[in-house]
Amino acid sequence: MIFSIVDIETTGGSHGNRITEIAAVKTDGIRVLDSFETLINPGIFIPKSITLLTGITNEMVKNAPVFDEISSKFLNFLEGTIFVAHNVSFDYSIIKNHFEDVAIPFNYKKLCTVRLSRSIMPNHPSYSLGKLCRALGIQNNNRHRAMGDAEATTKLFHLLYTKDLEFIQHSLNQLSRESILPPHLPKSEFEAMPNTTGVYYLLGDKMEILYIGKAKDMKKRIVSHFTETTRKKSELLRKIHHVSYIETGNELIALLLESDEIKKHYPPYNKMQKQKNNDYCVCYYEGQDGILRIDIFLKKYQKNTMQSFSSMTMAKDYLYMLVEKNKLCPKYTGLERTKGACYLGDICHLCSEKETIKSYNLRVLNSAQKKEMNQWIVGPGRSIDEKGVVKIQKGIYAGFGYVNTEINITEEEMDACIIAYKTNTDTRRILEGFLNNPIPKAYQLIKTKN
Repeated sequence: MIFSIVDIETTGGSHGNRITEIAAVKTDGIRVLDSFETLINPGIFIPKSITLLTGITNEMVKNAPVFDEISSKFLNFLEGTIFVAHNVSFDYSIIKNHFEDVAIPFNYKKLCTVRLSRSIMPNHPSYSLGKLCRALGIQNNNRHRAMGDAEATTKLFHLLYTKDLEFIQHSLNQLSRESILPPHLPKSEFEAMPNTTGVYYLLGDKMEILYIGKAKDMKKRIVSHFTETTRKKSELLRKIHHVSYIETGNELIALLLESDEIKKHYPPYNKMQKQKNNDYCVCYYEGQDGILRIDIFLKKYQKNTMQSFSSMTMAKDYLYMLVEKNKLCPKYTGLERTKGACYLGDICHLCSEKETIKSYNLRVLNSAQKKEMNQWIVGPGRSIDEKGVVKIQKGIYAGFGYVNTEINITEEEMDACIIAYKTNTDTRRILEGFLNNPIPKAYQLIKTKN
């Protein structure tokens, strides 16, 4: 058996979770055989809070390859190996999503060094990579960088391999075992579940909705519910009598439909999509010196709001992005409190008096303007003969539908297929997350005149 120990760095979950660096070490369990390492241009802004953690800046990835450019080389490196990572579900799912975005299938056997460590080396107070490595005397001089963490995980895996190879082989066999169905669920209903993208429903004996979820592979996702062993999940499994589903054809529509269905039915076993309070507002205002300033205000004090966030960290990350992308002055964007020139020095045209206040204010206003236009997101449908269409009307989610690909897809055809759905905080978050990331190859973004 040959293993690839993989680690990635990303832009962070609240910002789309795009890969910024990827590293892998190939090993036979005893010796290192090869390695792979590269920075990746994520196509989106790396938040300041992530840069402080990883040390990876927007400048560092500016000329780095995008994932599509390294995908074949990385796939060749992984060929014939078992995918291993510390908390493997995180790294594997993000990498799989990136491959699917460029229309490349990705399916490997995988092992998690967290789970292996818990079984082979029990009773450690923590199984985080940093604390576990310190406890075992494994050095990692480049923490929170992909190769540093991949090399440390490799040393950990070598230790696990020599301690209990039999358990590692047993873990691989467990990945293919069939799950035990809930006692009241007819096997025929489970077998009828498709391995397609959509929204699924776990139902009680009176067809009441107990849980709603979405998945790229609904049947596989339902199996994962049946194998979880938490107390609350065991209670849910005893109550399941039926399963149902709606195919959506693509994950974006599945996310939007799931959000709407959860709010409509309030299933008792869902971790409800909480209405996050966007209490931190990025606003602009004019100072006594006539210069437009941008800063973060609590919701009750908001005025001229540019964007709202549920945390101060996210709001500050947005300010750093505005400074870098629009060449704004940190001193006038709430990121630095000083009476002198800002930390950018001569680079800041306002502080170095290379720019007039009028010109600077105009750039602030341009960065504050929201481009509200009609947009259509056209993606895969439920069959090869149709496309799924999501409509955004003047910046607001309007609904989704399906159009037949045998006809010429016009704006009128797309408009006619749309079923109206309500917009809310979650649909805005879902669509902003989609539009702020590089659009997957399977989708097309169409912008129309208002």
